[in-house]
Amino acid sequence: MRLLGLLFGLAAGPAAWIGQMLLGYGLSSYACYPKDEPRTASPPPGWNGEQLWLLVINLACLALALAGLLVALAHWRRVAQEKAGGAHHMLNLGEGRARFMALSGMLTSGLFAATILFNTVNILGVPACWSIVR
Repeated sequence: MRLLGLLFGLAAGPAAWIGQMLLGYGLSSYACYPKDEPRTASPPPGWNGEQLWLLVINLACLALALAGLLVALAHWRRVAQEKAGGAHHMLNLGEGRARFMALSGMLTSGLFAATILFNTVNILGVPACWSIVR
């Protein structure tokens, strides 16, 4: 169970960011180009609830990345008091690897959570289909 938690902490942030990018790009592209031609409707251009869905997707992905950060932090605290001994002793116990994976999970999930948060602010601040707006 400890290995699954470490792997979740390590992979949750990047997986959330990939999901946010794929779903967000597809939905925002559809909002501006539903067919072969760009949407030319007047205000709001292309937004028939897509902005709300983009916000929901981003917040769900942010929650997943933050969950990965919290799981990695919990594992980091659990292995913070490693036993004394040389590197060979720690390799046999696997504690050095667990500590490294927990630290890596905190870094990746935290950085990807920040990235998702910046993309969420972008949805609220940048107008959709900016090339269509005249």
